[in-house]
Formats: sequence, structure tokens, C-alpha cells
Amino acid sequence: MTDDKPGLAKPAHLATSNRAWVKEHVAATVALALGILSFAVVAIAQHSIWDTPDWRISVPGFVATLVAAVASFARREKAWLVCLAGVGLAGAALVLGWFLLLAVVIGATLIVMLIVHAVM
Repeated sequence: MTDDKPGLAKPAHLATSNRAWVKEHVAATVALALGILSFAVVAIAQHSIWDTPDWRISVPGFVATLVAAVASFARREKAWLVCLAGVGLAGAALVLGWFLLLAVVIGATLIVMLIVHAVM
């Protein structure tokens, strides 16, 4: 696409690329990546769904994610939702069994509600 037409300039929110956004919000991106990594590692290392995760794995992942989120807030990055998603995933990894069972109960409840709504 060429910019030979002066009236059709890109809006400001489309002018930045994804790489520029990541460079501006490094700590928030690290917090999200650490949250995803913590959740994945705890989920893989857990023996059964209802067991409490190993604290030697889940707590350091949560602390590292929390440190990255605090660094993002200290840098005044405007990606607080990304930070909260990372901290939420790392926090869910602390209580993974309860989190997954609650998700199953909520999912089953939503399916029953959809069925009842369609029937009535």
C-alpha cells in the first residue's frame, strides 16, 4: 500500500508495529510469558488433577511473574491487562487442581444452562 494519497494516512493506533509494542512493554510481555510458562510447567509436572501442586515449582514461578508485573507497573507501562493475565495464570498454577475442577464445574453448568434455555 502506498501513501501517495494524503487523505488516507494510517491512524495512530495502526502506525506502530507489534515489535514496537513489545519493545515498549517488555516487562508486561515477560510477565505474561512467565505466567504461561509457570502454568504449563506446573500442569506438566502434576501427577493427578486434584493434587496440590509442588510448591517448589509453583511458588518460584509465581514470584518471578509477580516481580515482572511489578516492574511493568514501576515502568508505567500501559499494558496492565497483560500483566494481570500473567499473574493470574501463575496464581492459577498455585492451586491448579482446584482451578481445573472449578473450571469443569462452571463449564458443565454453562452447558446445562444452554440446554435448558434452548428447551424452554
